[in-house]
Amino acid sequence: MTIMDASGIAHRGRRADPQRRAERQSTALLLTPALLFLGLMSVWPFAYLLYASFTSYQLAVPIPIEWVGFGNFIKLMQTARFWSSLSITLVFALISVPLQLGLGLALAVLINGASRGREIYASLFLIPMMLAPVVVGFSWNLFLNPIYGPLNSALRGMGFQPPAWAQSPDWALPTLVLVDIWQWTPLVMVILLAGLRSIPHRVFEAARTDGSTTGQTFRHIVLPMLAPYLTVAFVLRFIDSFKVFDTIYILTRGGPGTSTQNLAYYTYDMGFSRFEFGTAGALSIIQLILLVVGTTVILGLAKRRQGQEGTR
Repeated sequence: MTIMDASGIAHRGRRADPQRRAERQSTALLLTPALLFLGLMSVWPFAYLLYASFTSYQLAVPIPIEWVGFGNFIKLMQTARFWSSLSITLVFALISVPLQLGLGLALAVLINGASRGREIYASLFLIPMMLAPVVVGFSWNLFLNPIYGPLNSALRGMGFQPPAWAQSPDWALPTLVLVDIWQWTPLVMVILLAGLRSIPHRVFEAARTDGSTTGQTFRHIVLPMLAPYLTVAFVLRFIDSFKVFDTIYILTRGGPGTSTQNLAYYTYDMGFSRFEFGTAGALSIIQLILLVVGTTVILGLAKRRQGQEGTR
């Protein structure tokens, strides 16, 4: 009886192996076209971009494309324009993203505390995020026009001497930061509002029972529980801040001079104005490396902080 049972189990195992093998083959057969399509649509263009960054690819000059190794990267590192674009990109990200997090958190707390109409308020704040960047740039271009814009007219009516905003070398970058904050703070607000709504109400009741003040509850309970959401919002906005192009193109075209020319606009200028595709490819790879390193550092710090919070 025991032998028959053991034999039966072994027999069923031998029957199952060909069946599983057939299932794996069918799955691989079904996934192969999708994987090939993804490879063609994503990996191949990136591989060609990587190849172009190591060549002397210039569309405007009819010379054979030559392999130059790290020549494009070295040439970029030796230009003041590259370091200026990099510093503008970093300043833009390090000012706009923290401000968006602060304002988004304040809006999320306010909306979460509303007794009614919470969804309506959230929808109204989302309107800037629904607009295309070109529409946002055009709207702010009209609003901040130094001569005909309503903002400067109002400031002059109150006796102030308004700046030229996007046309001023000193105010162009702060203007772009302002527009970016206006458009993308709602995204941060939505992410943090979802985090606030996920905190069980009994947590606040327990804190109130223990005599915790509103400020203590927010600092020691709400903020630690919102940490994963803050990290997600920071990473998403940090990546997007490196890719800002549409608003800059509409509002300043990288000027006055090069005062608002970030890495994305510099890449566009090298690729589609000067047709130096090899240099533009090298700039793209540098931006990708910076984003990967920056994102890894941010996530690593967030994970380390969560680990420290867990050990307390």
